[in-house]
Amino acid sequence: MNRYGSPFKNPFVKYQKARLEDFASDVAEADAETGTFKPLGRYLDDFCDSMCDSWSLNTLCSETSEHSDPDDLMSVADNKYRDKHTVLRWAVQKLLGSPTARMLLHEAEKEGWSIMLDSLDGPDFHMDVPQKLIILDNQNLSPSALVRSDYFKNGLLVTLIRALRDIWQEKRHGAFDEKFAPEHVLMLERIRAADLDVMSVLVAWELRAVSNGDVWRHLIGSNDGDIAMRFSGYLERDPSCSVFTGKALFAAFQQWFNSDARINACDHETLNYLDSVVQDQLEGQYSFGDASLRPVDVEILSCLPDRTAYLQGQGMDIMRNPKYAGLNDEINQAHFMQILYDLKVTLVQDVPFRDADLAGKIFPNGQFTPETEDAQS
Repeated sequence: MNRYGSPFKNPFVKYQKARLEDFASDVAEADAETGTFKPLGRYLDDFCDSMCDSWSLNTLCSETSEHSDPDDLMSVADNKYRDKHTVLRWAVQKLLGSPTARMLLHEAEKEGWSIMLDSLDGPDFHMDVPQKLIILDNQNLSPSALVRSDYFKNGLLVTLIRALRDIWQEKRHGAFDEKFAPEHVLMLERIRAADLDVMSVLVAWELRAVSNGDVWRHLIGSNDGDIAMRFSGYLERDPSCSVFTGKALFAAFQQWFNSDARINACDHETLNYLDSVVQDQLEGQYSFGDASLRPVDVEILSCLPDRTAYLQGQGMDIMRNPKYAGLNDEINQAHFMQILYDLKVTLVQDVPFRDADLAGKIFPNGQFTPETEDAQS
């Protein structure tokens, strides 16, 4: 899911706080081991710079033109583009060549979202919903090193496509746990993750149609190459099928679920997120929703900016088909059962109870049971 949707947490702040703590630790180590000392103010400056290394999509879009060549930004001398701002300008301008990506960009721009590059050491992007900030992973590369590599440069574009689609979904659906029970959240997150990859295939195909095939070739050679091949293969077998009918997109969506690795990785991330939601519920700060999942709740996740939905009419089958709803990984099964178990626990004074009545007897009104005079004597 790679997003921060919980109203009770802001992991981006924790992430930057950890970086500041690392800075302070480096100061102490340098002083102890070498006798040298870098003023803490220098580290604070570095920290503040990292916090300010974000640009609004409104700014980035206003600095680009749909009719200019984005690669012109990369043809100047090294010292002219050895900064994150120019890399992000290039990425935004590149995506303007796709009608779908252009609509996603302009909506995120209107909603006030910003974007930045940083090292995440894990997911390809993070979405900080309260701050309306997208953090793209730079693979621990400097901007100049990143743009010299076709692999990482095109990988950044794919990541940005997925992030923009996730912003689109977030605006319309938010966090699924606010409305649905854990078992429904698990399936909806799979569908949302599959949709992000399907959108990256669609945008890459649109860019290929305007003589910009680098992203498409990157997808073909990536771990999601089977999705791209299924999409293009469907169009080649049925020339009468337009991309806009949604049939090729649905074929790509089906292919996503043919990989156990993709499903298990998505489930693992979702279950880790649900753990934090369960903890909030035990502390009385939050609770899962109890709405019933309907076919339309599944189909609406596939809505495109042109208001078509490639999963239209498929919602009921997706809900019933074990291919989409089954949980086959043993570790994820155990994790999910533990979450269901924890939801039945009543937590009072940090003591878990399976029986709420027993908890009430031992801790009336959430307090320790007063001792009797006989017990005190």
